[in-house]
Amino acid sequence: MLKSRHLSMEFRRLLMEIIQAKVVRNNLMTKSTRWIDIGVMLASIIIITFSAIWLLASNTFRLPLYQDEKLAWHLVRSSGIFAYVLLSASTVWGLFISSQVVKNWSPGSISMTLHTTISWLALLLGLGHGLLLMFDDYFTYTILDVLVPFTGPYRPEVVGLGTLAFWIIVAISLSFPLKKRIGHKTWKRLHTLSYIAFGMVSIHGLAAGTDGNLLGFRLLVGFSVVLVVLLLGIRMGKDQAKPARKVTR
Repeated sequence: MLKSRHLSMEFRRLLMEIIQAKVVRNNLMTKSTRWIDIGVMLASIIIITFSAIWLLASNTFRLPLYQDEKLAWHLVRSSGIFAYVLLSASTVWGLFISSQVVKNWSPGSISMTLHTTISWLALLLGLGHGLLLMFDDYFTYTILDVLVPFTGPYRPEVVGLGTLAFWIIVAISLSFPLKKRIGHKTWKRLHTLSYIAFGMVSIHGLAAGTDGNLLGFRLLVGFSVVLVVLLLGIRMGKDQAKPARKVTR
């Protein structure tokens, strides 16, 4: 009787220690997440501030937009760059999720919501990037040229890569709400096409437009590609290590 009571007390003590350890861990995670949020916010403010200062100092707004004959072309370029940045962010964040890098400080539902939101924003900007070509006087684009790959008047083989990648990403984004219906394996296989689409968009950005000759844009693409390849390699390494662990057990 005394022995069972002693074991019961030991079990309670052990349980309390586990609960306290979890509480401490959750507090540390909350503080860590809070500092990450603060860091991201400060970095965003700094970037926006410096961008605003640069725009004002360079007299970018000295000419009203409606008087700019190349307004459509500027919008095409800027929307394409922003779409690529968002696509890169979505791809990197997706690799963070699949590699379980963020599971300790970002809940799964929030992570997936952020991932899908960034993906759709990238698609919207990508669509705008293509549709704005119809308003540029340098080349005559129709709606079919914009939506059908490899049919446009300007370098169709390279521009078509971007169009084809757009439709691949559309299919992947639409698969999120259909994940249960199509099955996890099919969804995962479809999702692997996102890396191919990312590579196609990278080639499209470097080879199709005038910004491909700019050092800043090349650095952006190079950094994004290296980061995605690195994270993809890490994730593949973890995937290969999982069966080995199961065998050893």
